[in-house]
Amino acid sequence: MRAALAALTLFALLATGAAAPAAAQSPEFRTEVVNEFPQFLRFRLEASAPREIVEVSLRYAVTGSGSRAFARPESIEPGVEISVEASVPTGVRGFIPVGSEFVYFWELTLDDGTVLESEPGTFFYLPPDKEWLRVENEFMHIHYQPGFGDVARDFLEAAGRTYARMGALLRTELEIVPVNTVLFASEAGIEEAQPTRSPTYDAATILCGSQVADNVLFVIDRSCGTRDSADTLRHEFAHILTKAAGESALGKIPSWLDEGTAVLAQTEPGAGFVNPFATAVARDRLIPFSQMATGNRDPNEVGLFYGQSYEMVRFLLDRGGEEGFARLFATIKQGNRYDAAIEMVYGFDFAGFETAFREAHGLPPREPPAPVEAATEPPAEPTAEPPPAEAATEPPAEPAATEPPPAETTPTATPQPSAPAASSSGDDGFAIGAVSIGAIGGGVVLALLAVLAYLFSLMLDNRARGAASASAPAASPPPPAPSPPPEPEPEFDPGEWGPPPP
Repeated sequence: MRAALAALTLFALLATGAAAPAAAQSPEFRTEVVNEFPQFLRFRLEASAPREIVEVSLRYAVTGSGSRAFARPESIEPGVEISVEASVPTGVRGFIPVGSEFVYFWELTLDDGTVLESEPGTFFYLPPDKEWLRVENEFMHIHYQPGFGDVARDFLEAAGRTYARMGALLRTELEIVPVNTVLFASEAGIEEAQPTRSPTYDAATILCGSQVADNVLFVIDRSCGTRDSADTLRHEFAHILTKAAGESALGKIPSWLDEGTAVLAQTEPGAGFVNPFATAVARDRLIPFSQMATGNRDPNEVGLFYGQSYEMVRFLLDRGGEEGFARLFATIKQGNRYDAAIEMVYGFDFAGFETAFREAHGLPPREPPAPVEAATEPPAEPTAEPPPAEAATEPPAEPAATEPPPAETTPTATPQPSAPAASSSGDDGFAIGAVSIGAIGGGVVLALLAVLAYLFSLMLDNRARGAASASAPAASPPPPAPSPPPEPEPEFDPGEWGPPPP
């Protein structure tokens, strides 16, 4: 990561009436902000006061975050003049996205207990070593690099139309303005500016944009499966509107409702979402609704998750119209769980929602999970007699799929399957998993057949010896042949299950 690439110097001279009434000299503050994107901002202070300064604090807030914080220097040499540095983490130790505006002031404590404060300063955080320009309207600022002016203006126009359309649908308004949108020149710029989701997921998807804060968006000039690259801006901007319409300290909207509405905000859903959903319907492989609330972490199901979320939203719009849809968001915002809100607005519970949705797409109701059977006794030792031919042994059952881990609530992202993901998703991923399961089951069956064949040969040999001994003098029976060592069962290798690595 790059460090110390740019610095912004802000000067503030202050004479505070609340400081020390008897002071003959006003305090002085000089601040330098060193931008060590993406990990730190270093606030450097040179200050003087009429008495010895014994303690320093940097008080700051990020516009739109609704919270305040402070940082202190690692050490301070008390004196009437000081030079200190306070660090604010912006990367992995405490993510604060570029596109954020800092409002800060210094607080000095003198040796007699007097507290002095500087006037507030501001710093707008963007990646350094690049020139940044800006276009804006009354609710959005788009920051871009030279050469992307036309794209930024197109995106700003798309934002205006999206706000008019989706704001009317959801019956909502922005709670924090302006929305700061950072238009990066490439996907690498976004990836550097936000935390890694997971190496596997990042390698298997293309990131088109992210909503990283309540008033900050990341976008690039790339279509995420549609014919209009501004759909990335429409999608991410819709996330801010859905949260304004449906979230509060008491209520939170599920991921499928958030993402499905964001896809609805695009000019079209795109083949990357429509086709995986159509394939899943044809094969009856839709994601269970119980797994749709927390988002998707499987790169092989990115398209299906977004496509199914979009269709779930369309189903609700068809059933209750725009008025019912807006009422659903408002009901969740009041503090009702989303499943209870669906029943209050549409009249069916969440299981009934899934059944009706599947029926609308020509699918039978989802079968409830099979009850767990009681443990059975271990099989008896095989006898010398071979089992009947029709008593075939069954291969071990395929283990039930586990629910993917919950997705992070922020930042939300709009990934698109990349070329590696396309080659290892869908049938390919399932086929490799099926081959692994078949190999394990087949090995067990072959081992059992080998044991049975050995026992059958022993039986024939014993019968031959019995016939020979019938005409000969009685003799002590030979010692029984040692039992063959059992064939070891193939060990379960977790690496053989699931989709292949990208």
